[in-house]
Amino acid sequence: MKLTIDSICLISKITDKIQIDKDFIKEMFEYSKSVKEKSKGKSEEEAKEIAESLQKEIGVQVVLKLGTKLYEVRDELIEFISVYKEIPKEEAQKIDVVEFVKEVINDKGLTSFLKNQVISK
Repeated sequence: MKLTIDSICLISKITDKIQIDKDFIKEMFEYSKSVKEKSKGKSEEEAKEIAESLQKEIGVQVVLKLGTKLYEVRDELIEFISVYKEIPKEEAQKIDVVEFVKEVINDKGLTSFLKNQVISK
């Protein structure tokens, strides 16, 4: 994906409406830090189980955050999918969201941009 003015503005609008702010990001980092603390002195297998459990917990927190505000960004999400995939909005509405999320997560350019945004805040 090319990061265009439209896609960057849509990302900004979506994260603002969903309230993915520095406090939320900080909270997620705190969750991940606790893995290191809980894993100290544990066997490799126990540390792996702790990490997997924490990943699920973080996933639940993110889903809850998104789930409670998703309706507020419906139009922006459709527009973002349309811009990201360079398809008409009508087609974007029919995209499998789970597959789209997987695609976005694996987009190195986009994830790098988002990480830089978090760090700069």
